[in-house]
Amino acid sequence: MSAAKESLHHAIELLSDEEALQTLKFIQRLRQYEGHSQTLKRLASDPTFHVPAEELGSFRKVEALSGKGIPASQRLVEDRR
Repeated sequence: MSAAKESLHHAIELLSDEEALQTLKFIQRLRQYEGHSQTLKRLASDPTFHVPAEELGSFRKVEALSGKGIPASQRLVEDRR
């Protein structure tokens, strides 16, 4: 058994019944969301969208462009004030 599983097993032994029940519910919810989200599953059934069969992985790095004037993020903050 890995160190993480052993540590988790020990932590579970120290939980109260109520805490153990909450933890079990959390694990069940966590397993529900493995893979594609419910939103992606609904979109996949719509012919308008193409949802890849597998995870795409991480995005490639991009460099920010330099521009003139006030940055858009700063303008948004000013607009909201």
